[in-house]
Amino acid sequence: MNLLQKMRLSLPVTQILLFALVITGAGSRAAGQAGTGQTVIQKATEEFENSPLKITSLGQGLYVFSGDGGNVTAVVDDSSTLLIDSGLASRINELNDAIYKTTMRPVTRLVNTHWHFDHTGGNTYLGSSGVTIIAQEHVKQQLSSVQDVPFVGLRDGHYPPQALPGRTYSSSMTLQQGSQDLTLENYGPAHTDGDTVIYIAPANVAVVGDIFSNHFYPIIDLVSGGSIDGMIHSLDQILAHTAEQTKIVPGHGPVAMRANLQEYRDMLVQVRQRVKDFIAAGKTMDEVVTAAPTKDFDARWASGYVTPEVFTKMVFSSLAGASASR
Repeated sequence: MNLLQKMRLSLPVTQILLFALVITGAGSRAAGQAGTGQTVIQKATEEFENSPLKITSLGQGLYVFSGDGGNVTAVVDDSSTLLIDSGLASRINELNDAIYKTTMRPVTRLVNTHWHFDHTGGNTYLGSSGVTIIAQEHVKQQLSSVQDVPFVGLRDGHYPPQALPGRTYSSSMTLQQGSQDLTLENYGPAHTDGDTVIYIAPANVAVVGDIFSNHFYPIIDLVSGGSIDGMIHSLDQILAHTAEQTKIVPGHGPVAMRANLQEYRDMLVQVRQRVKDFIAAGKTMDEVVTAAPTKDFDARWASGYVTPEVFTKMVFSSLAGASASR
């Protein structure tokens, strides 16, 4: 039985197809499609498959592993490692090896910040190894069924039982990992309706998932309950619960500080207001996209896989209602 056949036994169909593209070389051919039909998810997956895995120490037994999908945070105590997110399915062996070499402790618990494939790709591998998976209650529902995210080309699910959270919470949960206290908070729908923000003390670290990407325009998962208003509300809550020296671990991109999070929040507020004004003036989605309400922010925030046009469409649809989301 070859590797792809083994993966078919446990992985959602989207992840099998993405892995097949890479091992057959089709992923490299897709690179030429950027800007000519390549979806946000195709562009992102190509980046995740080809970026080197980087390790950043935050001190006090905390590490961030980045490059293989969403950022993965490890919190290490004397006998075990707690992970926050699990990266991309096709790179889980590489990630798992790097985590063990860095921490020299077995992974016993995993917290998912939300359901998207680049943050839950290692769930099947880790869940099959006996790792306890923890998430907000909506994540279990979303991983258990097929999900379609408008504007970005993501269709994923459903995941096998071993990949699903065994422990869930509604609005708040606390965990202990050695000397570190972890407070898990869901502030309502934001990037999705199942987002978890993790505050780690006394390390003074906040892991915020895809509520913040540094420094890229975000995906707003409208079908999973996400909204621009909810994104800004969650960011306001995070800013209220962090200090100037708090290290912020975003869903993607380098570790940031509170000032970077404030800048991102202020950008979202200004784009939201501009799109609101266009909607009030009776403009259509295409007219708003043509008006380029993000143009003075693009030099800073448009370097990721979400283009200004796609971001504008998501903000417009979030504000105009569900009828505009497709």
